[in-house]
Amino acid sequence: MSMNAMRQRGVTLIELMVAIVIASLLAIAVSTVLAGFEGRKRSTTSVNDLNQAGNYAAWVIDNLVRSAGSGYAQTAEFSFGCKLYAAKSSAVVLGDSTTVPAPFSSYTAFSSGFRLAPILIAKDATTPANSGSGSDVLVIMSGAAGKAEAPGYLSTYPAAASLSLKNTLLFTANDLVLLADPEATSSSLAPCMLTQVSSSFVEAGSTSVALAGTYYAASVNSTLLTGFTKDAVAMVVGNVSNANPPAFNLVGVGDNGTLYTYDLLQATGSSAQAIAQGIFEMHALYGLDSDGDGKLDKWVKPEGTYSYSSLTAGTTTVAATLATIKAVRIGLILRTDLLEKETVSPASITLFSDLGLSYSPTITGDNTRYRYRTVELTVPLRNTMLLE
Repeated sequence: MSMNAMRQRGVTLIELMVAIVIASLLAIAVSTVLAGFEGRKRSTTSVNDLNQAGNYAAWVIDNLVRSAGSGYAQTAEFSFGCKLYAAKSSAVVLGDSTTVPAPFSSYTAFSSGFRLAPILIAKDATTPANSGSGSDVLVIMSGAAGKAEAPGYLSTYPAAASLSLKNTLLFTANDLVLLADPEATSSSLAPCMLTQVSSSFVEAGSTSVALAGTYYAASVNSTLLTGFTKDAVAMVVGNVSNANPPAFNLVGVGDNGTLYTYDLLQATGSSAQAIAQGIFEMHALYGLDSDGDGKLDKWVKPEGTYSYSSLTAGTTTVAATLATIKAVRIGLILRTDLLEKETVSPASITLFSDLGLSYSPTITGDNTRYRYRTVELTVPLRNTMLLE
């Protein structure tokens, strides 16, 4: 064979096949490593997103709860538990047969109206599709800052469209005013009503405040302004026109792992607003000062004496019970939106284990293929703490 022929000789078929096998094995090895890396990256990213969502949800809830009771708690403790009536543009927004949107609409107790209280916990009031179990709802009521948080005292019985007061320096045009009556009948609390100062009102030594505007109504569900006594107290709880409305909100978990808030006064809209995702369930406890010494001494579940139905009974006894609630402990169970190939969750997740009031839902089915985190926060009710 000539030297030229030897230089032109290529690889044999066997050598080519061996090279292909080796290259295939290398490709499989590299793709396996890359796939595992990508899977871990997705898991890490989803958990990081979940942590951020949990932190944000906790921040929003903390802000709402810390202000609970402002505008009325320090000056009108007697109003705790009163049936609250309000109308917007002549349509009832709070009263008998109150309508609230999903995910809160399935809890029938809300339809009978709302009672004034800094915070109430409605146990298992929503059922998020992701968990299929009950999740608590927070009912938070707080007013925006008025002038020195001082009440206005009536000098005579209210008229249909005005309030005669001993001093009107506290009021400005378009203020939202909470009218509460300390008089009770047969241990039942008198109703309270939200109304509005007229846009034409100017404080100039006047002893009367004219009422008019979006939130004014002479009557709501047969509850009349003229039905209040001269001992009623008028408290400024916000001003919608100045972008300083009161915050009367429902907070709870709906479908798709979404935490919603709903403005009961509809100052910011008539639908529920999504504020965070990745929330599987929410649960809460009451912190009590049961002996009146100014110290938190007991935690209870929202059951029995502290169930939503019991705390909205509208009696003077309930009003006193509401005043003992000085803090809430809120627990969020968070779930990623990434469905893993294998089981990655524990058999159960526990909230409030340090209080002896633990809540431990069992994780079953496809839910075992998601990753979970928990967030717990304790929030003092500063406005009711000042009642001591």
